[in-house]
Amino acid sequence: MFVDYYEILGIDSNATDDQIKKAYRSNAIKFHPDKHFDDPFFTKKFQEIKDAYTILIDADSRSKFNSVYSEYFKTTINETQEQSTTYSYSYRNTEKQERKKTNEQEEERFRHDPFKQFYSPFDREQQETPKYNPTQSFWGEPLPKNLEFFKLPARIGKIIVGFSDLIQDAQPMNSGQKAKKNIKFFFFGLIPGLFIYFIARLEDPLWITIWFAVPSLGALLLSAANNDFAHTNLYIGINGFAQFSFVDKRKNLPIDLEVNFNDMTDFYSHYTEVKRNYVYQHTNYVYVCLNRTTGKILLARDGDFKKTTDIKNQGVMLNFYRTIEKYWTVYLLDRLESDLQKDGYIIFSLYSHEKNAFQKYIKVGIGFITFIKPAGQEFTYKFNDIKKMYSKGGELRIQHKNFEKTLFFFKSGNEDVIPMVNLCNRLFFYKAIEILLGYSI
Repeated sequence: MFVDYYEILGIDSNATDDQIKKAYRSNAIKFHPDKHFDDPFFTKKFQEIKDAYTILIDADSRSKFNSVYSEYFKTTINETQEQSTTYSYSYRNTEKQERKKTNEQEEERFRHDPFKQFYSPFDREQQETPKYNPTQSFWGEPLPKNLEFFKLPARIGKIIVGFSDLIQDAQPMNSGQKAKKNIKFFFFGLIPGLFIYFIARLEDPLWITIWFAVPSLGALLLSAANNDFAHTNLYIGINGFAQFSFVDKRKNLPIDLEVNFNDMTDFYSHYTEVKRNYVYQHTNYVYVCLNRTTGKILLARDGDFKKTTDIKNQGVMLNFYRTIEKYWTVYLLDRLESDLQKDGYIIFSLYSHEKNAFQKYIKVGIGFITFIKPAGQEFTYKFNDIKKMYSKGGELRIQHKNFEKTLFFFKSGNEDVIPMVNLCNRLFFYKAIEILLGYSI
């Protein structure tokens, strides 16, 4: 079956290489599966776009395709076939218009709908948050109907996903209910002491006191800890995220956080595995949202989890931060084309969380990556200059075609290293490298 690669990219058959590259970037950003929860329609569309770009950007493969293209859309042959040719041309164009209409209808399915996770460019422009509760979890699953969202964000755009650990109409316990609960826990705490007392036939007053007092005290502390009426709402929207947590009363909010993506420039995440005697114990994490222009930290959280645990059970807050990073990356993808038109490149920085210090490190543009050296010096790798790009020990290494290894480990030429553990907007960097340089890492 004939596939019209020009039609897929939305360009004319006489398009220049620059027009092909621009059309590829624009379509790759628009239909990238990461923006659409890997929906089959967008995944298929994205693959078609990559295939079209691969064929048309190469001179030899484009020449071969043009021969097939010309034959398919042939408009004139010898005079005896003029009538059938005109019909064929008309039919081909009608067929082309029908395909275009079908594609537009498919895309229209994903325009604004307050109860879907997908969204369109029209939603991106909306900063105000519509006043409706989220219906989807971080995993794209329906939320229970009996959850209460006690405060809604105001300026994160359309809400995509959310979380609440509060059941509708739940109220804190009164003093009488707390007293009954404490008494119940106290008597439960006496059970181990009674068991040990009769089984071991204790006579020493000290041990009797220990076995009765310690479990009972522990039970009372556990009861008191569970008496707190504290709950959390989490939201992630097209243009930001929010966290609201209250203690005792719904209006008492020790955590009242709302961040619009327009106020951010960078997202930093770092994982460190902790081992004891070479045996894995847990993984520490750090997540930071910040603005490198103002130096303001908008969110800074740390914690730990076990990588052996199923990802859905690694903690609500950890998965909240992961989902923020995902939608922040989508936000940056949406801005990629306009940022390139404005500056000609995208800046990526290294960040030290301990020092809260930035270092502008690389620029990525259409077909090139530039390393910013000390004293303002720069070195640029153009697409055709890259000999090799590979990952090694938490680093991304790029070798110029002039790079050579000689005897006794001597090296000549240019090689640069990106310490990925310190790179901000890391997920976006991977996507930018794929779209602008054609490298999948």
